[in-house]
Amino acid sequence: MSDQATVFEPYPFRVGERILRRRQGKLEDWDVIAVTDKEVTVKCPFHGMELTWKRSSFWYGGETAAAADSKA
Repeated sequence: MSDQATVFEPYPFRVGERILRRRQGKLEDWDVIAVTDKEVTVKCPFHGMELTWKRSSFWYGGETAAAADSKA
């Protein structure tokens, strides 16, 4: 078992932000259209499809627990 752990933290989504989400080897293109404390709603700029995701924890930045501990 590894001594390092990947840090997951809430991503600070902003309305109007354009994001790319990698899923099953493909990049999905989304525009953020609504943000609450619990959910983020995105819209595909090509197809117009809207999705609402729960805002739990999103990994970003590649930080590990060892690196996060050294910043504290």
